[in-house]
Amino acid sequence: MELLKVGQKISISFIKGENLVEITCIITGIYEDRLVLELPKYFMRYIEFLDVGCKLTVKVFSKLGTVDFNTIVISSPLEEEFSIELDYNAMKLTPNEELPVVNAVEVLSIKLKDENIFKANTFEISTEYLKFYSDYEFKLNDSFDCELILPKNYGIIRFRGTIIYVDPVYDNEFKISYSNMTEEDRQNLLYYMYLYSNNNSN
Repeated sequence: MELLKVGQKISISFIKGENLVEITCIITGIYEDRLVLELPKYFMRYIEFLDVGCKLTVKVFSKLGTVDFNTIVISSPLEEEFSIELDYNAMKLTPNEELPVVNAVEVLSIKLKDENIFKANTFEISTEYLKFYSDYEFKLNDSFDCELILPKNYGIIRFRGTIIYVDPVYDNEFKISYSNMTEEDRQNLLYYMYLYSNNNSN
């Protein structure tokens, strides 16, 4: 899980009485199904909430945004290591205010009203819009079903695209907004963009 790194801050949150308590920890180990954490010195005051089997919420602070997990504590803080079991099915990524933009060339499949399907190439992808090249003469506010075909195991992002900008100089460049995108696809798009940014900055 490339969004998680050793040394990142992680916040464990739970309810104590009527108050929400947050404990800030440091990730010291990452495995396929769990994280190992370094607890703060004051953790003993909350020991009853940190016992084996307790269900908690965890937030990890990454460069792209906040990764939220529903978690289960699987070993006591009194043991050598304090670790939590990750629930990847309940993972959610909330982006930072500065949403990323990547100059990615990926395949965009467009389905028109006449059921004709053709391929176009993207040249800029953000979480709010997508830019692509096409010889087809789209007009402002044209709307159509799309599939953004991502490489490897990032999946296919399905959405309804609407033309929001036609380049006045380069008549084959268009910008579309997203609608009807599932939350799962939105998370996959964010994850892909994060990895793309990291891989191309090295």
